[in-house]
Amino acid sequence: MPGRPYARRGARAGASGCWGSPWPRPSRRPPRSGGIAWWQHSEADTAREQVHEANAGAEALAGVLAAPDATISTARLADGATAGVVTSRAKGEAAFIASGLPRLSGAKVYELWYEEGGAYRAAGLLPGAGGELAHVLEGPLDGATAVGITVEPAGGSRQPTTTPLGVIGLPA
Repeated sequence: MPGRPYARRGARAGASGCWGSPWPRPSRRPPRSGGIAWWQHSEADTAREQVHEANAGAEALAGVLAAPDATISTARLADGATAGVVTSRAKGEAAFIASGLPRLSGAKVYELWYEEGGAYRAAGLLPGAGGELAHVLEGPLDGATAVGITVEPAGGSRQPTTTPLGVIGLPA
């Protein structure tokens, strides 16, 4: 058919959009019940929340790192990763930073612990995604003398259930 190089044999204009187009005409009606619009709005809300949480975490981390009395203690963990704890006794806060953590299989997470006098108290969970992670520890630093990291079931544990991958001593 001259003038219509893409026309299929027997195709009519309008049957499937344009002459010979395999694509249907776009609908001029809005999605039923606003389903797509609702989904897009929900996804945008989720993204905004994630950005807000990331910004808050970055600000908290920057606060510990920039503290005038900030000190860093480092160690190599049993799995070969490198970890450090930045502490600010004046602020009563600490941050854990690690590089090279292996990805965990199954429903496992990394859990951080404050150690004080042989007793452990939970200080936060890290995802089992591995790689490079940074986290401001939860709860007050108080008299903690070390920070440990273990592998625990998703959701964490009340006390460590595995041998620590490492325990990083903290300055007084």
